[in-house]
Amino acid sequence: MRTDTTVRDVMHREFLGVSESDGLADAAGLMVEEETDCLVVVRGGEPVGRLGCRDALGALLDADDRSDGNADAHTVGSVMGPPLPTVTPDDSLAAVEERLVSEGVDRVVAVEAGEAVGVVTAGDALAAGAPRTGDGAREAAVGDETLRGTRRGDEGMLGSDGGVAPASEAATTDAAESPTQGVCESCGALVPDLVTANGQAVCPDCREV
Repeated sequence: MRTDTTVRDVMHREFLGVSESDGLADAAGLMVEEETDCLVVVRGGEPVGRLGCRDALGALLDADDRSDGNADAHTVGSVMGPPLPTVTPDDSLAAVEERLVSEGVDRVVAVEAGEAVGVVTAGDALAAGAPRTGDGAREAAVGDETLRGTRRGDEGMLGSDGGVAPASEAATTDAAESPTQGVCESCGALVPDLVTANGQAVCPDCREV
């Protein structure tokens, strides 16, 4: 297992991005077209927010329920969430994994000189064999993740996490074959304590649903 791997070695330099002024309906259409459930919102090159599919769908349904039904009036900036955690291209993958777990996200944005230059997903960190937190280091075998293209010259973001389907990301197991740290097959979050429910490796929150 390599211990000197950095963000720069594995980050996706092409990722789907939108601006705050983009129409929400257009952004939602982009997510459907590119089969992703999250977009990075950038201002110039600076990451200032994220647009998740649930936020976009909720706002569009809310607009449709109103008497005017004017979904076109919504912009990305009016419904976007807080920006994803950021790292630098020279950060280690071990540091990235700690951020993914501690902040409950499935990707981070690599920022250099104030601009977004790439994205690293939970699947990237697992596939690269980043050291595990907790009770020792484990290696995970995960298939390579391929990103979709970019839009209007923007370098933009991935799906669930970088264009990656949560169900395709393998959870690590202990000697008893009980899921431990890995990616929840329900919500896509990287967590240290996966459990098995209905034949899926899920986080405790999803198990209770």
